[in-house]
Amino acid sequence: MAEQGLRAVIWDLDGVIIDSAQAHFRAWQRLAQEEGWTLSEEEFRATFGMRNDRIIPLLWGEMPPERVRALSERKEAYFRELVRQNPQSLALPGALELLQAVHEAGIAQALASSTPPENIALISELLGLQRYLQVLISGEMVERGKPAPDIFLKAAEALQVPPSTCVVIEDAVAGIEAAHAAGMRCLAVATTREPEALHEADLVVRSLTEVTVERLRALIPAS
Repeated sequence: MAEQGLRAVIWDLDGVIIDSAQAHFRAWQRLAQEEGWTLSEEEFRATFGMRNDRIIPLLWGEMPPERVRALSERKEAYFRELVRQNPQSLALPGALELLQAVHEAGIAQALASSTPPENIALISELLGLQRYLQVLISGEMVERGKPAPDIFLKAAEALQVPPSTCVVIEDAVAGIEAAHAAGMRCLAVATTREPEALHEADLVVRSLTEVTVERLRALIPAS
């Protein structure tokens, strides 16, 4: 029988570990302007956390997959350009401290983000995330994006832990739905959305400074 209790923490990236919303918004705006499209902040917020191959058709209509891919690559290149300009401002309050605390507690950790692998590699390098994380999973590595559970199930499989022993840390409704669909508990941090919008999570906080290893363990009590 698998050991009960918390065995792994699976992190989202954007809006959880890093404050990347403004850089993503500016990158999308630049792409939209170049293409003669419009993009409101409301539209951006509604799609934040989804994979680009879902965002682009939702915002600007269906188009060939090759066109979607090219647009996505351009947008992400703009994002990485912006991130490199001011890496010190990336980490959200409490994120690196909690990563360190979970690591010291001997709990496995993975990153499972819809963002492309190139972005994950860059952020990991800038913040030294490899010190804490055993597994890095991009949305491009699974067939379906959030709210499907694929990305979190792949992370659990890579960590070799049962999904029922995992807590996901998210900031988006689609991520909460994906975590629950994977059979995992979910802690939501209200960095990009109001707490009321995240009410389906098992625990909602305004900042990761409020979270301790003990609070994470309490989400999956050992039997």
